[in-house]
Amino acid sequence: MSGENDTALREFVTSRLPQLRRTAFLMCGDWEMATELTRATLARVVADSRRGAVADPDVFAYADLMEACRRRNRRREHVFVASAGAAGVEAESILLLDALHKLTPRCRAVLVLRYWDGFDTDATGAMLDLDDEQVSAYERAGLAALEKLLGESEAAMAG
Repeated sequence: MSGENDTALREFVTSRLPQLRRTAFLMCGDWEMATELTRATLARVVADSRRGAVADPDVFAYADLMEACRRRNRRREHVFVASAGAAGVEAESILLLDALHKLTPRCRAVLVLRYWDGFDTDATGAMLDLDDEQVSAYERAGLAALEKLLGESEAAMAG
């Protein structure tokens, strides 16, 4: 493997690590698990890239991470380390994360990739092995459920 390819891989890993870790956290709700899943994903990106098996490192990394989160998170339980009132954490953020983790895994994955990571419908579909129509359906369902859950949470907080 040439030094140029290794440099490109090192730059890819360095630049994507924070984004992938945040995405993993949004999917699993646990920073330790997010770190573990992200490291494993990036290790697979490097190994498979060196073998020439990766056409698009971004699509490969996010697809691998989403699959790892799906396998790891079969139950929709959520664990948040921060609590309302913690430094830098707004109550609304906790409510949003809680609502996000009550969504089905596919809806959550689509919303995270589309709205937090900014991928378009085509890229999201490639990462999750869905066609554009399925991505749009999961997106609509996820947004509707998220809106309902957030409304219920706000009503409960208002008391």
